[in-house]
Amino acid sequence: MAQRAHTTRSALRRWMSADDAACRACHGQMRSPSEALPHARLMVVASTPVVEAFGGGIETRYICLDCGHTLMHSTGRFGQGWH
Repeated sequence: MAQRAHTTRSALRRWMSADDAACRACHGQMRSPSEALPHARLMVVASTPVVEAFGGGIETRYICLDCGHTLMHSTGRFGQGWH
């Protein structure tokens, strides 16, 4: 029984990809509207204010705990949304 539980737990483990390929959740996040919340497995890495000519914003960098892909969310006037 203990062996079966260990096998089941390791089967559910998620592995980061070595080639920086985005997982399904990250692809969906990049196609989502700019006001969408980050998906559950994104962790904030950095958040900095940005000064632009016609108004500033905040750029927040996230890393996906599933695939290792880096996403950025911008609230500025230009380039607003998920990248």
